[in-house]
Amino acid sequence: MRKPKILALAAVLALAVLLALLLLAESAAPNATIVSVPSALWYLLATLTTVGYGDCYPVTAAGKLIGAVFQLMSLGLLGLLAGMLAVFLRGTAWERLRLAGLSGKKWYIFSELNEAGRCLAEALGREDGTRVLLFAGTRGDPGVGKASLLSAEALCARKKDGDFCLFCLSEDEGENERLADQIRTGQVYCRSGVLPGKLPENQRRFDPVALCARRYWDRFPLLSKNEKILLIGDGALAEAILEQGLLRNVVDPAQRVGYFCAGDWSEFFRLHPELDQLLELDPALGGRDTLTVLAHWDEDPDLLRQADRIVFCWEDEERTRRELGRLRRYFAVSGTVQARLSAPMEGADCFGGAAELYTPELVMQEARSALARALHQRYRQDHPEAAPWEALSDFTRRSNLAAADHLRVKLGLLARGEGEIPGPGEALERYRAAAPAERERFRRIEHARWRRFHILYGWRWAETRDNAKRLHPLLVPFDRLSPAAQRQQDDSWELLAVMGGNSHEN
Repeated sequence: MRKPKILALAAVLALAVLLALLLLAESAAPNATIVSVPSALWYLLATLTTVGYGDCYPVTAAGKLIGAVFQLMSLGLLGLLAGMLAVFLRGTAWERLRLAGLSGKKWYIFSELNEAGRCLAEALGREDGTRVLLFAGTRGDPGVGKASLLSAEALCARKKDGDFCLFCLSEDEGENERLADQIRTGQVYCRSGVLPGKLPENQRRFDPVALCARRYWDRFPLLSKNEKILLIGDGALAEAILEQGLLRNVVDPAQRVGYFCAGDWSEFFRLHPELDQLLELDPALGGRDTLTVLAHWDEDPDLLRQADRIVFCWEDEERTRRELGRLRRYFAVSGTVQARLSAPMEGADCFGGAAELYTPELVMQEARSALARALHQRYRQDHPEAAPWEALSDFTRRSNLAAADHLRVKLGLLARGEGEIPGPGEALERYRAAAPAERERFRRIEHARWRRFHILYGWRWAETRDNAKRLHPLLVPFDRLSPAAQRQQDDSWELLAVMGGNSHEN
């Protein structure tokens, strides 16, 4: 593009000099028709376009010589101008003009065109058809939204008012992090499993594996306080599903959920060294949820028959399909079978496809974050010395987010066995109208959930709280709490007051 610009500038300068000489030569002639700058420009235009109206023409020898030069230049100059116009229409100059017409609207910018970006853009478009959806570095029709030749950084820079959302969606999470850290305005959503202790205020990160685990328990909540769950698979997804299950599935003070995990779970045990405080690791013992590890999923046919649910959670879809086929061919099952597959397969409820995971609800987490903030604000009413949300550590924020996630479970617990889950308003009324014994049961459930979250992430009991060492004086059974600490468990249930009316449906 640089060379055509130089040529065009040189041509314009040459024409300007020739026009000046033409006007100088013609203006003194007695019968001249080119006697002013406008008439000279009109003659130049008529000559270069080969129209030749004949109303302006040179009458001097010098003028005719310059006119001949104009005629010789016409073909090359028009070709140059046509080429420059084509480059302009294909290049970023035209793109900038197009974007200028969209400057008054909010932009949703996708770092690249892939399945994740396409699914998220389609979901955003369904919510509001007036949104400007831009795929950076893309040529042609993306099928949804608009293609832009500009990079994600350039698009963000073009939106001077900062009213944009950038989604960093590359498979290379390091590239996503580098891009996200460059953008200081707007709202940035970065696909990454790395969660540093402190992020810029305009940046949020999401891990597809964690999204899949959260979505799984949203779709398939615990149905019984004594359910048997067989997780088939090992790796990040299987561990995330178990971890989310342990955090969410707190439904009764006397529950006994059995988790059976097939595969190599040694890393999970290393990351959660305090598991024995939460779970019985010996299935022969009773009184708490249990966790049993199996070398192979097919080593216990009785378990396959008795399990309430069997979950295939390998990230390798080919392996999942193969093993699911073996299960159906050789073993009897009585419970439901679920599998992490992007396409349907007979004999299993499938979950984890891109269209299911890359939704505004899961990626942007606006409703979830608002609930977590509201819970922390309620806590600050009784503890004014507590830091504001913006100054909280990543762990404390995640603790509040986990409490927000458990609201779905609370709605189910307040259904009173009637099948249909009540809305937040009705559920809150039921909670407030509960008898004292039932109210205490609810408080025990919330404390057990809070205690489980902390123990699962390596916290231990101590008389004095020390966040750096992960020590907390309230990590004791409910009966050992003070009456004030017991009543404090009401805060999470009262959060139903600010929960969105439809937040439990998706």
